[in-house]
Amino acid sequence: MEFIGFRDNCVISRETGVKDDYDNPEREVIYDGACLYEEGGSGYSRSIITRAPTVFIENNDVLIAINDFVTIETESGRTIESVVSIVRDVNLPWRAGVKVTRIELKQAKGD
Repeated sequence: MEFIGFRDNCVISRETGVKDDYDNPEREVIYDGACLYEEGGSGYSRSIITRAPTVFIENNDVLIAINDFVTIETESGRTIESVVSIVRDVNLPWRAGVKVTRIELKQAKGD
């Protein structure tokens, strides 16, 4: 995949329904690996500014669900945390056999 640089690292996890001794929900890791984070553009909804951050991972065999947790470490060291809003499996017809997963995030928060 030379035309997309997966230069960031993502950890995607999901709550298991079990809580630890301190009543914190436990999570299982669904995906831990390379990704591409894009901040996206801004939009306006009445007087509120919204963003549409997106993450791409280089395969679509990972079953990611809406409301899974995403932690992104960018190539420059920033940490971004968010929650999955929409997941789409994308096949790129102009490149034989190239498949990616496009994950739209809810309003991401950074450090």
